[in-house]
Amino acid sequence: FSKLARNHFRSIRKQLAKLNSFIQESVSGIHLVQIFGQSRKLEQEFTALNDSYLAKTIRQIKLFGTFMPLTELMGSLATAFILWYGGGEIIQQQLSLGELVAFLSYMRLFFQPLRELSQKYSIVQSALASAERIFHMLDTDSTEKKEESAMGQEKNKNASLLGALSFNKISFAYTPGQPVLHDISFTVKKGETVAIVGPTGSGKSTLINLLFKFYQPDAGTISLAGTALQELNTKRLRQGIGVVMQEMLILQDSLLNNIRLDTGKSEQEIEALIAQAQLSQFVDKLPDGLQTIIGEGGRSMSTGEKQLLAVCRVLCRDPSLLVLDEASSAIDSRTEEYLEQSLETCFQGKTVLIIAHRLSTVQRADRIMVLDKGQIAEQGSHIELLAMGGLYSKLLALDFG
Repeated sequence: FSKLARNHFRSIRKQLAKLNSFIQESVSGIHLVQIFGQSRKLEQEFTALNDSYLAKTIRQIKLFGTFMPLTELMGSLATAFILWYGGGEIIQQQLSLGELVAFLSYMRLFFQPLRELSQKYSIVQSALASAERIFHMLDTDSTEKKEESAMGQEKNKNASLLGALSFNKISFAYTPGQPVLHDISFTVKKGETVAIVGPTGSGKSTLINLLFKFYQPDAGTISLAGTALQELNTKRLRQGIGVVMQEMLILQDSLLNNIRLDTGKSEQEIEALIAQAQLSQFVDKLPDGLQTIIGEGGRSMSTGEKQLLAVCRVLCRDPSLLVLDEASSAIDSRTEEYLEQSLETCFQGKTVLIIAHRLSTVQRADRIMVLDKGQIAEQGSHIELLAMGGLYSKLLALDFG
Protein backbone atom coordinates (compact mmCIF):
# COMPACT_ATOMS: atom_id res chain seq x y z
CA PHE A 1 0.00 0.00 0.00
CA SER A 2 2.85 2.38 0.84
CA LYS A 3 4.39 2.03 -2.64
CA LEU A 4 1.02 2.47 -4.33
CA ALA A 5 0.21 5.57 -2.26
CA ARG A 6 3.61 7.10 -2.97
CA ASN A 7 3.17 6.57 -6.71
CA HIS A 8 -0.22 8.30 -6.57
CA PHE A 9 1.16 11.32 -4.73
CA ARG A 10 4.22 11.46 -7.00
CA SER A 11 1.92 11.57 -10.03
CA ILE A 12 -0.18 14.31 -8.41
CA ARG A 13 2.89 16.46 -7.67
CA LYS A 14 4.18 16.16 -11.24
CA GLN A 15 0.79 17.15 -12.62
CA LEU A 16 0.56 20.09 -10.21
CA ALA A 17 4.01 21.26 -11.36
CA LYS A 18 2.82 21.19 -14.99
CA LEU A 19 -0.31 23.12 -14.02
CA ASN A 20 1.64 25.79 -12.12
CA SER A 21 4.16 26.12 -14.95
CA PHE A 22 1.35 26.59 -17.47
CA ILE A 23 -0.30 29.25 -15.30
CA GLN A 24 2.97 31.14 -14.81
CA GLU A 25 3.74 31.05 -18.53
CA SER A 26 0.24 32.18 -19.49
CA VAL A 27 0.07 35.04 -16.99
CA SER A 28 3.55 36.36 -17.84
CA GLY A 29 2.63 36.47 -21.53
CA ILE A 30 -1.00 37.55 -21.11
CA HIS A 31 -0.69 40.50 -23.51
CA LEU A 32 0.65 38.32 -26.33
CA VAL A 33 -2.09 35.79 -25.62
CA GLN A 34 -4.72 38.48 -26.07
CA ILE A 35 -3.06 40.00 -29.13
CA PHE A 36 -2.91 36.68 -30.97
CA GLY A 37 -6.37 35.60 -29.84
CA GLN A 38 -5.14 32.52 -28.00
CA SER A 39 -7.34 32.92 -24.92
CA ARG A 40 -9.78 30.18 -25.91
CA LYS A 41 -6.98 27.75 -26.77
CA LEU A 42 -5.19 28.37 -23.47
CA GLU A 43 -8.46 27.96 -21.60
CA GLN A 44 -8.91 24.54 -23.19
CA GLU A 45 -5.33 23.53 -22.38
CA PHE A 46 -5.77 24.69 -18.79
CA THR A 47 -9.00 22.73 -18.49
CA ALA A 48 -7.27 19.59 -19.76
CA LEU A 49 -4.39 19.98 -17.29
CA ASN A 50 -6.76 20.78 -14.44
CA ASP A 51 -9.02 17.81 -15.26
CA SER A 52 -6.01 15.52 -15.26
CA TYR A 53 -4.94 16.89 -11.88
CA LEU A 54 -8.48 16.40 -10.56
CA ALA A 55 -8.62 12.81 -11.84
CA LYS A 56 -5.30 11.93 -10.21
CA THR A 57 -6.43 13.52 -6.94
CA ILE A 58 -9.71 11.60 -6.99
CA ARG A 59 -7.81 8.33 -7.50
CA GLN A 60 -5.72 9.14 -4.46
CA ILE A 61 -8.85 9.93 -2.42
CA LYS A 62 -10.42 6.63 -3.47
CA LEU A 63 -7.28 4.77 -2.44
CA PHE A 64 -7.33 6.25 1.05
CA GLY A 65 -11.11 5.91 1.07
CA THR A 66 -10.44 2.17 1.04
CA PHE A 67 -7.59 2.29 3.54
CA MET A 68 -9.39 4.29 6.25
CA PRO A 69 -12.51 2.05 6.46
CA LEU A 70 -10.23 -0.99 6.71
CA THR A 71 -8.64 0.54 9.80
CA GLU A 72 -12.07 1.21 11.29
CA LEU A 73 -13.18 -2.32 10.39
CA MET A 74 -10.26 -3.78 12.33
CA GLY A 75 -11.32 -1.83 15.41
CA SER A 76 -14.96 -2.88 15.01
CA LEU A 77 -14.02 -6.55 14.60
CA ALA A 78 -11.86 -6.37 17.71
CA THR A 79 -14.77 -4.84 19.65
CA ALA A 80 -17.16 -7.51 18.39
CA PHE A 81 -14.73 -10.28 19.35
CA ILE A 82 -14.28 -8.94 22.88
CA LEU A 83 -18.06 -8.59 23.34
CA TRP A 84 -18.65 -12.13 22.03
CA TYR A 85 -15.89 -13.75 24.02
CA GLY A 86 -16.38 -11.60 27.11
CA GLY A 87 -20.14 -12.13 27.05
CA GLY A 88 -19.62 -15.89 27.09
CA GLU A 89 -17.19 -15.59 29.98
CA ILE A 90 -19.69 -13.48 31.94
CA ILE A 91 -22.43 -16.07 31.38
CA GLN A 92 -20.08 -18.75 32.70
CA GLN A 93 -19.23 -16.42 35.58
CA GLN A 94 -15.54 -16.46 34.55
CA LEU A 95 -15.47 -12.70 34.00
CA SER A 96 -17.22 -9.77 35.67
CA LEU A 97 -19.03 -6.98 33.80
CA GLY A 98 -16.54 -4.44 35.12
CA GLU A 99 -13.63 -6.42 33.72
CA LEU A 100 -15.32 -6.57 30.30
CA VAL A 101 -15.86 -2.81 30.32
CA ALA A 102 -12.19 -2.35 31.26
CA PHE A 103 -11.10 -4.53 28.31
CA LEU A 104 -13.27 -2.45 25.97
CA SER A 105 -11.73 0.76 27.34
CA TYR A 106 -8.19 -0.58 26.88
CA MET A 107 -9.02 -1.64 23.35
CA ARG A 108 -10.32 1.83 22.53
CA LEU A 109 -7.14 3.38 23.93
CA PHE A 110 -5.10 0.98 21.76
CA PHE A 111 -6.94 1.67 18.50
CA GLN A 112 -7.30 5.44 18.89
CA PRO A 113 -3.60 6.14 18.07
CA LEU A 114 -3.84 3.72 15.14
CA ARG A 115 -6.81 5.67 13.77
CA GLU A 116 -4.90 8.95 14.10
CA LEU A 117 -1.81 7.44 12.47
CA SER A 118 -3.86 6.19 9.54
CA GLN A 119 -5.32 9.67 9.11
CA LYS A 120 -1.83 11.21 9.13
CA TYR A 121 -0.47 8.53 6.81
CA SER A 122 -1.80 10.28 3.72
CA ILE A 123 -0.11 13.50 4.81
CA VAL A 124 3.19 11.66 5.31
CA GLN A 125 3.02 10.03 1.87
CA SER A 126 2.21 13.38 0.26
CA ALA A 127 5.15 15.01 2.06
CA LEU A 128 7.52 12.22 0.99
CA ALA A 129 6.46 12.60 -2.66
CA SER A 130 7.07 16.37 -2.44
CA ALA A 131 10.42 15.79 -0.73
CA GLU A 132 11.53 13.58 -3.63
CA ARG A 133 11.06 16.49 -6.06
CA ILE A 134 12.84 18.92 -3.74
CA PHE A 135 15.83 16.64 -3.18
CA HIS A 136 16.02 15.99 -6.92
CA MET A 137 16.40 19.74 -7.54
CA LEU A 138 19.01 19.97 -4.79
CA ASP A 139 21.07 17.14 -6.26
CA THR A 140 23.12 19.56 -8.37
CA ASP A 141 24.33 21.47 -5.33
CA SER A 142 25.08 18.21 -3.53
CA THR A 143 27.07 17.04 -6.54
CA GLU A 144 29.22 20.18 -6.38
CA LYS A 145 29.93 19.60 -2.70
CA LYS A 146 30.82 15.97 -3.38
CA GLU A 147 33.23 17.12 -6.09
CA GLU A 148 35.11 19.32 -3.63
CA SER A 149 35.18 16.57 -1.03
CA ALA A 150 36.21 13.76 -3.39
CA MET A 151 38.78 15.51 -5.56
CA GLY A 152 40.11 18.04 -3.07
CA GLN A 153 40.50 21.77 -3.24
CA GLU A 154 44.10 21.73 -4.48
CA LYS A 155 43.44 19.89 -7.72
CA ASN A 156 40.62 22.26 -8.63
CA LYS A 157 42.67 25.33 -7.78
CA ASN A 158 45.62 24.22 -9.90
CA ALA A 159 43.51 23.40 -12.97
CA SER A 160 43.75 26.35 -15.37
CA LEU A 161 40.76 27.58 -17.36
CA LEU A 162 42.98 29.42 -19.85
CA GLY A 163 43.23 27.28 -22.94
CA ALA A 164 41.42 25.46 -25.69
CA LEU A 165 37.86 24.19 -25.31
CA SER A 166 37.40 20.69 -26.75
CA PHE A 167 34.34 18.54 -27.38
CA ASN A 168 35.44 14.98 -28.13
CA LYS A 169 32.86 12.55 -29.59
CA ILE A 170 29.99 14.02 -27.56
CA SER A 171 26.58 12.34 -27.71
CA PHE A 172 23.58 13.36 -25.62
CA ALA A 173 19.83 12.80 -25.39
CA TYR A 174 17.32 14.47 -23.06
CA THR A 175 15.00 11.51 -23.68
CA PRO A 176 16.49 8.02 -24.13
CA GLY A 177 16.37 6.95 -27.77
CA GLN A 178 16.00 10.52 -29.06
CA PRO A 179 19.57 11.87 -29.44
CA VAL A 180 20.03 15.63 -29.63
CA LEU A 181 23.79 15.46 -30.24
CA HIS A 182 25.53 12.58 -31.98
CA ASP A 183 29.31 12.03 -31.97
CA ILE A 184 30.26 15.73 -32.11
CA SER A 185 33.94 16.69 -32.01
CA PHE A 186 35.51 20.14 -32.33
CA THR A 187 38.08 22.38 -30.64
CA VAL A 188 37.98 26.11 -29.97
CA LYS A 189 41.57 27.32 -29.68
CA LYS A 190 42.65 29.83 -27.07
CA GLY A 191 41.83 33.33 -28.35
CA GLU A 192 39.71 32.00 -31.22
CA THR A 193 36.16 33.13 -31.98
CA VAL A 194 33.94 30.28 -33.14
CA ALA A 195 30.30 30.68 -34.13
CA ILE A 196 27.79 27.83 -34.04
CA VAL A 197 24.72 28.18 -36.23
CA GLY A 198 21.99 25.89 -37.44
CA PRO A 199 18.24 25.38 -37.70
CA THR A 200 16.05 25.34 -34.60
CA GLY A 201 16.48 22.08 -32.71
CA SER A 202 19.89 21.31 -34.17
CA GLY A 203 21.50 21.13 -30.71
CA LYS A 204 23.19 24.54 -30.36
CA SER A 205 21.86 25.40 -26.90
CA THR A 206 22.44 21.82 -25.72
CA LEU A 207 26.18 22.33 -26.25
CA ILE A 208 26.02 25.26 -23.81
CA ASN A 209 24.06 23.22 -21.27
CA LEU A 210 26.77 20.56 -21.38
CA LEU A 211 29.54 23.15 -21.13
CA PHE A 212 28.04 24.56 -17.92
CA LYS A 213 27.56 21.00 -16.58
CA PHE A 214 23.79 21.36 -16.30
CA TYR A 215 23.78 17.90 -17.89
CA GLN A 216 26.39 15.19 -18.33
CA PRO A 217 27.07 13.85 -21.85
CA ASP A 218 25.97 10.28 -22.54
CA ALA A 219 29.26 9.65 -24.32
CA GLY A 220 32.46 11.57 -24.97
CA THR A 221 34.50 14.13 -23.04
CA ILE A 222 34.47 17.92 -22.80
CA SER A 223 37.74 19.52 -21.70
CA LEU A 224 38.94 23.04 -21.01
CA ALA A 225 42.65 23.83 -21.12
CA GLY A 226 43.37 20.11 -21.29
CA THR A 227 41.37 19.27 -18.16
CA ALA A 228 38.13 17.28 -18.40
CA LEU A 229 35.12 19.15 -17.03
CA GLN A 230 34.45 16.26 -14.65
CA GLU A 231 37.76 17.09 -12.95
CA LEU A 232 36.95 20.79 -12.59
CA ASN A 233 35.02 22.22 -9.68
CA THR A 234 31.58 23.12 -11.06
CA LYS A 235 31.26 26.43 -9.22
CA ARG A 236 34.71 27.58 -10.29
CA LEU A 237 34.08 26.47 -13.87
CA ARG A 238 30.91 28.55 -14.13
CA GLN A 239 32.58 31.56 -12.54
CA GLY A 240 35.34 31.32 -15.14
CA ILE A 241 32.93 31.48 -18.09
CA GLY A 242 31.26 34.74 -19.06
CA VAL A 243 27.86 34.49 -20.68
CA VAL A 244 25.68 37.00 -22.52
CA MET A 245 22.20 35.68 -23.23
CA GLN A 246 19.03 37.04 -24.79
CA GLU A 247 17.18 36.79 -21.47
CA MET A 248 19.26 37.82 -18.46
CA LEU A 249 18.36 37.83 -14.78
CA ILE A 250 17.74 41.41 -13.63
CA LEU A 251 17.56 41.93 -9.87
CA GLN A 252 15.23 44.45 -8.23
CA ASP A 253 18.21 46.42 -6.96
CA SER A 254 20.43 49.32 -8.00
CA LEU A 255 22.05 49.26 -11.42
CA LEU A 256 25.44 49.24 -9.68
CA ASN A 257 24.65 46.05 -7.73
CA ASN A 258 23.11 44.46 -10.82
CA ILE A 259 26.39 44.90 -12.67
CA ARG A 260 29.00 43.99 -10.08
CA LEU A 261 27.03 41.22 -8.29
CA ASP A 262 29.59 39.53 -5.99
CA THR A 263 32.77 40.75 -7.70
CA GLY A 264 33.49 43.56 -5.22
CA LYS A 265 34.33 46.12 -7.94
CA SER A 266 34.27 49.79 -6.91
CA GLU A 267 31.86 52.30 -8.40
CA GLN A 268 34.72 53.95 -10.32
CA GLU A 269 35.72 50.62 -11.86
CA ILE A 270 32.11 49.93 -12.83
CA GLU A 271 31.85 53.33 -14.53
CA ALA A 272 34.90 52.51 -16.66
CA LEU A 273 33.38 49.16 -17.63
CA ILE A 274 30.08 50.85 -18.53
CA ALA A 275 31.93 53.09 -20.98
CA GLN A 276 33.60 50.04 -22.54
CA ALA A 277 30.26 48.25 -22.85
CA GLN A 278 28.61 51.21 -24.62
CA LEU A 279 26.05 51.55 -21.79
CA SER A 280 26.88 55.14 -20.82
CA GLN A 281 23.97 56.67 -22.76
CA PHE A 282 21.49 54.58 -20.79
CA VAL A 283 23.09 55.36 -17.41
CA ASP A 284 23.21 59.10 -18.15
CA LYS A 285 19.41 59.13 -18.59
CA LEU A 286 18.74 57.56 -15.18
CA PRO A 287 17.67 59.93 -12.38
CA ASP A 288 20.14 58.55 -9.82
CA GLY A 289 22.74 57.13 -12.19
CA LEU A 290 24.24 53.87 -10.98
CA GLN A 291 22.21 54.07 -7.76
CA THR A 292 18.90 53.97 -9.66
CA ILE A 293 16.76 51.02 -8.59
CA ILE A 294 15.98 48.77 -11.55
CA GLY A 295 12.42 47.41 -11.49
CA GLU A 296 11.62 43.73 -11.25
CA GLY A 297 12.78 41.90 -14.36
CA GLY A 298 14.33 45.11 -15.74
CA ARG A 299 11.02 46.28 -17.21
CA SER A 300 12.34 49.80 -17.67
CA MET A 301 15.20 48.52 -19.86
CA SER A 302 15.09 47.52 -23.49
CA THR A 303 16.33 44.11 -24.59
CA GLY A 304 19.48 45.68 -26.01
CA GLU A 305 20.20 47.57 -22.78
CA LYS A 306 19.81 44.34 -20.81
CA GLN A 307 22.36 42.64 -23.03
CA LEU A 308 24.79 45.53 -22.71
CA LEU A 309 24.33 45.24 -18.94
CA ALA A 310 25.19 41.55 -19.30
CA VAL A 311 28.40 42.57 -21.09
CA CYS A 312 29.28 44.76 -18.09
CA ARG A 313 28.75 41.79 -15.79
CA VAL A 314 31.08 39.70 -17.91
CA LEU A 315 33.72 42.44 -17.84
CA CYS A 316 33.57 42.45 -14.03
CA ARG A 317 34.48 38.77 -13.94
CA ASP A 318 37.15 39.01 -16.68
CA PRO A 319 36.48 35.42 -17.84
CA SER A 320 38.82 33.25 -19.86
CA LEU A 321 35.94 31.97 -22.01
CA LEU A 322 33.00 34.00 -23.29
CA VAL A 323 29.71 32.48 -24.46
CA LEU A 324 27.23 34.57 -26.47
CA ASP A 325 23.97 32.64 -26.58
CA GLU A 326 21.63 34.40 -29.04
CA ALA A 327 23.11 37.62 -27.67
CA SER A 328 21.89 39.84 -30.53
CA SER A 329 18.83 38.01 -31.80
CA ALA A 330 16.26 40.44 -30.36
CA ILE A 331 17.85 43.91 -30.59
CA ASP A 332 17.77 46.70 -33.12
CA SER A 333 20.60 47.31 -35.56
CA ARG A 334 21.95 50.34 -33.67
CA THR A 335 22.17 48.47 -30.36
CA GLU A 336 23.65 45.51 -32.19
CA GLU A 337 26.37 47.81 -33.49
CA TYR A 338 27.05 49.03 -29.93
CA LEU A 339 27.21 45.42 -28.76
CA GLU A 340 29.63 44.41 -31.51
CA GLN A 341 31.87 47.40 -30.74
CA SER A 342 31.97 46.56 -27.05
CA LEU A 343 32.78 42.92 -27.78
CA GLU A 344 35.53 43.77 -30.25
CA THR A 345 37.30 46.16 -27.88
CA CYS A 346 36.69 44.34 -24.59
CA PHE A 347 37.24 40.69 -25.44
CA GLN A 348 40.42 40.73 -27.50
CA GLY A 349 42.48 37.65 -26.73
CA LYS A 350 39.53 35.83 -25.17
CA THR A 351 38.14 32.52 -26.33
CA VAL A 352 34.65 33.25 -27.67
CA LEU A 353 31.84 30.85 -28.50
CA ILE A 354 28.84 32.38 -30.29
CA ILE A 355 25.44 30.68 -30.59
CA ALA A 356 23.20 32.57 -33.02
CA HIS A 357 20.36 32.34 -35.51
CA ARG A 358 21.05 35.67 -37.23
CA LEU A 359 23.98 34.81 -39.47
CA SER A 360 24.80 38.48 -40.01
CA THR A 361 26.21 38.55 -36.47
CA VAL A 362 28.75 35.75 -36.96
CA GLN A 363 30.33 36.51 -40.32
CA ARG A 364 33.48 37.93 -38.73
CA ALA A 365 34.10 34.85 -36.59
CA ASP A 366 37.38 33.02 -37.13
CA ARG A 367 35.42 29.85 -37.81
CA ILE A 368 31.76 28.97 -38.26
CA MET A 369 30.29 25.55 -37.53
CA VAL A 370 26.90 24.56 -38.92
CA LEU A 371 24.91 22.06 -36.84
CA ASP A 372 22.14 19.99 -38.36
CA LYS A 373 20.22 17.23 -36.56
CA GLY A 374 22.81 17.02 -33.79
CA GLN A 375 25.85 16.71 -36.05
CA ILE A 376 28.38 19.10 -37.60
CA ALA A 377 27.27 19.48 -41.20
CA GLU A 378 29.81 22.11 -42.29
CA GLN A 379 32.57 24.27 -40.86
CA GLY A 380 34.92 26.93 -42.14
CA SER A 381 35.12 30.68 -42.56
CA HIS A 382 32.22 32.72 -43.90
CA ILE A 383 33.77 32.86 -47.38
CA GLU A 384 34.60 29.14 -47.40
CA LEU A 385 31.08 28.14 -46.38
CA LEU A 386 29.53 30.37 -49.04
CA ALA A 387 31.75 28.72 -51.65
CA MET A 388 30.45 25.29 -50.58
CA GLY A 389 26.88 26.32 -51.40
CA GLY A 390 25.51 24.02 -48.69
CA LEU A 391 23.31 24.44 -45.62
CA TYR A 392 25.05 27.63 -44.48
CA SER A 393 24.30 29.32 -47.80
CA LYS A 394 20.64 28.30 -47.52
CA LEU A 395 20.38 29.61 -43.96
CA LEU A 396 22.05 32.85 -44.99
CA ALA A 397 19.59 33.28 -47.86
CA LEU A 398 16.69 32.77 -45.44
CA ASP A 399 18.23 35.21 -42.97
CA PHE A 400 18.41 37.99 -45.54
CA GLY A 401 15.17 36.99 -47.30
